[in-house]
This record gives sequence, structure tokens and C-alpha cells, in this order.
Amino acid sequence: MMAGTAVEVAAPLVPSFGILGFLLMVNVALFIGALISIARTRNHTTGSQIAWALTVLALPVIGSLAWFAIGRRMKNKVTLRQ
Repeated sequence: MMAGTAVEVAAPLVPSFGILGFLLMVNVALFIGALISIARTRNHTTGSQIAWALTVLALPVIGSLAWFAIGRRMKNKVTLRQ
């Protein structure tokens, strides 16, 4: 029997994910932020908002970055007849 030879290490309260964990958290924050921003925008029609949301859902990193880079600045060219 090898009693007393193993050292028990207590697990930290906050796990250490390293750089990959940090990048994952940034990605999740961008993803959620983009979806909230798309839902709250008034510059796009409903169809345009759905298209952007589907883009962000299909391509989380690229879609989120594209929304913040170009999507928020785009004005939807809707002409209203008087």
C-alpha cells in the first residue's frame, strides 16, 4: 500500500482557461452583443434584421464582427410613399 504519497490539490474557485478561454468569453460577448444590437436597431427592416441575425447565428465570429463593422452603419433605403 502506498498510503500518504499522493498530494491532494484543491481545485480553484475560478477555473483557469488560459488564452482559449479568454477568446471564448470574448466570442460569446460579441455574439450576444450583436444579437441584442440587431434586435434593437431601427435602421433596418424586419427582413434585414432577420438576415443579419441568421448571419450571426450561422457564422458567430465573422457575422458578429461584420455586424459591428458595417451592419450598424448601414441605412436601409426604404422609401415611403406619401
